[in-house]
Amino acid sequence: MKTPVSHNEEDRLRELYRLKILDTDSEQEFDDVVELASTICNVPISLISLLEINRQWFKAKKGLYITEAPRDILFCDFDSLEQEDFFEVEDTLKDQRFMNHPLVKSEPHLRYCAGTPLVTSKGYKVGTLVVADIKPNHLNEQQIFTLKVLSQQVTKMIELKLSNRKLENQNNHLRHENEMQQLMLSIIAHDVRNPIGAIKGVMDFIIANDVPEVDKQKLTSMFSDQLDTTLDLLNNLVDWSKMQINKAEVIIEKISLHEMTESLLKQFRLNAKFKNNQLLNLVDEELCLRTDNNMLRFILRNLIANAIKFTQDGTITLYAHGEKDKIVFTVNDTGTGMPKEKVENLFNKSQTQSTPGTNHEKGSGLGLILTKGFIDCLNGTVEIESEEGKGTTIFLNFPR
Repeated sequence: MKTPVSHNEEDRLRELYRLKILDTDSEQEFDDVVELASTICNVPISLISLLEINRQWFKAKKGLYITEAPRDILFCDFDSLEQEDFFEVEDTLKDQRFMNHPLVKSEPHLRYCAGTPLVTSKGYKVGTLVVADIKPNHLNEQQIFTLKVLSQQVTKMIELKLSNRKLENQNNHLRHENEMQQLMLSIIAHDVRNPIGAIKGVMDFIIANDVPEVDKQKLTSMFSDQLDTTLDLLNNLVDWSKMQINKAEVIIEKISLHEMTESLLKQFRLNAKFKNNQLLNLVDEELCLRTDNNMLRFILRNLIANAIKFTQDGTITLYAHGEKDKIVFTVNDTGTGMPKEKVENLFNKSQTQSTPGTNHEKGSGLGLILTKGFIDCLNGTVEIESEEGKGTTIFLNFPR
């Protein structure tokens, strides 16, 4: 049987795909329409048929078990529907166009079919609301009118669902932007507070104590270095936050882990000195990792800051080694350590209350939660070993 084709087929198909209705799940409101159509027209079969390039797909159906059929066995004459808003075959065995049709000669042995087109607000016929019977039939004027009204309601429901999806996407986008702005503020507050706090702490110490002039000069020189690295940190965070708000993809590049960790430790020298901590970089100078630079820096920066926060008169050690399919990065400290229950909930989003550091340092409680999010983004995993009074070791596993 020749497949009927609309005179504006290309535009019609473009409109159909714009509606994003094909191959969607069953929905009660469409099922209700076919039930109502069958009841009003007093027929056992009804369906909402959407016509694609080579198939007709049924958004809702009653009396049929298939969900789609080839377009070349289209029953309702789409050519006629181009000119009319209703099509009816009262007895298929008396109509030369359909007496040899496969749905007439075999199951379900259709003897009657009627349909009215699904016309979008732009005037395109994207499908048909069909009713059918296994015996000859004829619809009265009231039934035909109702069928036309139902077909109009179907297209309105389809277009309304598309509008709702667009609105939901817009709301999700706005929500994402708001979340990222909040995240940006949290990151900046978390990562900038510590170095600025360290500078203030040393300045307070200088003011409150009789510090020799030579030591003052050394400390003020360190202030300048610390402010430079903090400014660099702030610029990086702002750039990263812009990237997140704009939903940029993860940028993979080859990174020297030793160079990265060395630059990160510079940001924490004043913090470490103020707490009499030693910073050790044991990362192999030849070790590289292909990953997102900004995300990895954020992860390590937060773990180093946390290690210093909970360590006094101790050592923070960075180490990394390569295995067959991954690189294992280790951040170890000799600080206060944690009980088992604290370790188990360290990255729990529902528990963001910050624990004061050894010098009563305050935090937002979001640093580690954000860190875990970035570890996940890089397809990494994290493991923690800790014991109260003996320090903490954090293992980061990243695919090579």
